[in-house]
Amino acid sequence: MSVSKLPPVDDTQGAYMDPDELFEKHTISEVKFVQQRLRRVAFRLLVRYAITSVYDRADADAKQEELRLMVGERYRDLLQASTSIIAIAKSSHRVQQALEETKDAILSQEEPPLPQRPSLDNDAHLHTLQLLSAHMKLLLDAPEHLWRLIERKKYLPAAWLFLLARVVHRALVRDDEQDEGTWSSQGVDVLEEFPLVQRQWETVSQFRSQIIHKATLSLREYNASAEDTCATLLTLHLLDSQPLTETLSVFLAQRSRTLQTMLSWKYEDDSPNPPTKRMNGHAPEKAQPNAVSSEFRRRPVNQIKEATHSAFDAISQTVKTAQSIFQEESNAAPSLIRRVLEYIQSDPPKPPETTQALPMELYLTTQTLLSTLPSSTHFLLLPPNLRSYKPYVDLNSSSSSMQQSLFAQKMDQWFRTSSSSLQKSVRRWFADLQSLKEVWSVRSSARRWLLASGLDKDKIVQMTGVLDELCQHRVIEIWKLKLAGSLESFGARLDSALSSLTEGSKTRQKQASSSDFLFQAPPLPTLSQANLGPMDASLQKYKASLRQQLIGRTSLLDDVLATLENCARTIREDLARVIAGGDEARQLVQRLEETYKPDASAFCGKVVQKLEKSAELPNEDSREVFSLCVSSFAYRYSAWTTDGLVFLARVSDELSSSSPFIAEIGCQPSIMQDFRGKTAALHDRVIDRWRTQTVARIVHEHRLAFRPIHAVHKSSLKPSGPSSDLVQSLLALSNSVQEVEVTRNPSRQRSLVQTTVKEFVTVLTGEGWDDNGVQSLHDLAFLWKLADVQGEGSEELRSRLEKRLEENVSATILIDPHLRLIFLQLPAELSLEDLRRSASESLARMQTLFSTLLPQHISIPLPDSANKSSALLPFGIPALDQQFQPAVELAKPTSRFGLLLVGGV
Repeated sequence: MSVSKLPPVDDTQGAYMDPDELFEKHTISEVKFVQQRLRRVAFRLLVRYAITSVYDRADADAKQEELRLMVGERYRDLLQASTSIIAIAKSSHRVQQALEETKDAILSQEEPPLPQRPSLDNDAHLHTLQLLSAHMKLLLDAPEHLWRLIERKKYLPAAWLFLLARVVHRALVRDDEQDEGTWSSQGVDVLEEFPLVQRQWETVSQFRSQIIHKATLSLREYNASAEDTCATLLTLHLLDSQPLTETLSVFLAQRSRTLQTMLSWKYEDDSPNPPTKRMNGHAPEKAQPNAVSSEFRRRPVNQIKEATHSAFDAISQTVKTAQSIFQEESNAAPSLIRRVLEYIQSDPPKPPETTQALPMELYLTTQTLLSTLPSSTHFLLLPPNLRSYKPYVDLNSSSSSMQQSLFAQKMDQWFRTSSSSLQKSVRRWFADLQSLKEVWSVRSSARRWLLASGLDKDKIVQMTGVLDELCQHRVIEIWKLKLAGSLESFGARLDSALSSLTEGSKTRQKQASSSDFLFQAPPLPTLSQANLGPMDASLQKYKASLRQQLIGRTSLLDDVLATLENCARTIREDLARVIAGGDEARQLVQRLEETYKPDASAFCGKVVQKLEKSAELPNEDSREVFSLCVSSFAYRYSAWTTDGLVFLARVSDELSSSSPFIAEIGCQPSIMQDFRGKTAALHDRVIDRWRTQTVARIVHEHRLAFRPIHAVHKSSLKPSGPSSDLVQSLLALSNSVQEVEVTRNPSRQRSLVQTTVKEFVTVLTGEGWDDNGVQSLHDLAFLWKLADVQGEGSEELRSRLEKRLEENVSATILIDPHLRLIFLQLPAELSLEDLRRSASESLARMQTLFSTLLPQHISIPLPDSANKSSALLPFGIPALDQQFQPAVELAKPTSRFGLLLVGGV
């Protein structure tokens, strides 16, 4: 079958084929083939339609969803818009119909007649209408001009224009049949024919309250010039009919609100910029507290300065502005506001160059006001009485004048009230200042500002007095806080030091030991340290370290006393800074000293109370305390150990003698003397307690170490000096006395040594003395010699020991556990003189060892043949031919002692 003979079948032609023609031209097989092709075309059409319907359905659903969202959110707006569209369409259709009807009516009328020459009556009527248009033009343009003047803060021209508009309105609505100049007499009924006049006046009349309100608010601007403020007050006087006294009250009330707003400022202590974070793995940068704190403290000082200056400026500007406006000059000339009122009422107004001292801002007339308005030429049609209009002011009325006594009274009252409010606020601001330097910086800045403010001398004196009172109050508060903080820090550090010494901390004991501190050389300033700062500072620091070392000021002692001394030094420097202010600060210095001295006196009393509380000294007699200590070992459980007592004694001694604290704290001389007396007495009481505990401890250890000699060896033993136990006890006593360290006062040092040695010898040889035969006699003889060299004050002890030696030379009572009391005769060759000679020789050999317990002056005359080295041995030169007797018993060396390695050899 030839396919080319079949008709083409596509999507568009398959539906329009004629079946009859198809059967006529083609065979059955060809028709069937066309049928199959039509079925395929139909199937493709169905698929295409299905795909198209799916896409159309999706698009329709999307649009429906969008419409649903839109309608759901703005359903009310959609309904209103549809309603408005329908209403607008109907209205437009009616307007179109009305225009068509109007057009038809106009076309149906006849043409107007030709114009004829106007008569004289028509000219008069035209002039009337022009005059009426000028009046209405002013009313129509007034709102726009008033808005412009109010925005430019020209309240006096705005008030003048409002008053002119009110006169124009009255001229338009005036209805007097007997007056030939009324509009009705000229055939014009303004209210009937021009209802716009009344509606426009209702719009203009609303500006009165706005002008008054805006003008009143503008009085709060304390930086406004006197001319602008005078114009604003004239606005209130003319527009609101306020007397001058009332305008002054309004002016001062508005300035008070401005001042209250400024005084309500408060410094917000915002933290400075946070430090920059470094990445992980890097060490944190070392902060620089001095630079940061200095920069941080500069911020509040500057802000407080600005706030104080602004408050002073508001008060001074208010006073000067009020005086410039209301105060009369010395030549009985009227005030500024009075001269402006006289100028307004002058007839005719004088030109500005002939007006006495009247600023150009206050020279105002109706003609100058109209000339500044747009379309000013149209206002030339106004009648002369309106062009020369001026507000009426009764110069003879009391409302147009100001009594100077009343003005002075109001100003003084306002100044006192403002100064009181300023004082309260500035006192709150000064609470953020933390040092006298900051307070003095603010005070100096404020004083310079006041001197250059231009106020009267009386006002400057009053403001300066208020400022000085505020500075005095804050400085006293700063000093009180500093005293309280120093007292708290001193108490905490003292308690910490005593607690650490009581607990037996070796590190703290080493820090408190003056002997150890004396032999610790401070580090020399190196070149690297000199490069970091000035070499002078390094040397000064090294010099200060040496000075501290020489006077025995240990690190622990300096840490406790530095709190008090730094506080006193800071206050002294503050007083010096105040005194450096010159004569202008002399009265303030006197008031500061008078107010501060009671606080300083109370502070010194609290320091003494803290020391006494830390000591906690009992009231019992030292002998009773000693007996308790020896019998029950109570010295171990005392309030403070001997190290703590020595440290407390040194603190009291420093405060009573060498510390600059009491001299720099600034209290009265009587308080200084009383403080030194109390601390010295406290030192003596602490030393007595220390002496009792020390002697009790050493005697107790001596008796525990006592080793009695057996009766068999007593006859053969021939000692030549004091026992090793006694030497050990005396060495312990010497070391204890050396720790007290009062060498800066030789008399006190000598008294301390003499009293301590006397009490030690008395207690040791008193009740509980263990007799050890001949050795005890040598010990008594050495103690007698030790008491003999003490000099004055030891006569009684020396005589008692000498009598005891004389009694024991003839016989000695020995106590043996196996035998009863046995009387043993001493060797025949031993005598009292031998004991004394042996004691002298022993003292000569051990005088360097016991130098702390011996007087510093030479008590034994030296022979003429003595050499220079004899001066170093004031208690005699030991004999060289005598057998060496060690002062301390040592263990016998072993056979291997010589084989030991010494020093790595």
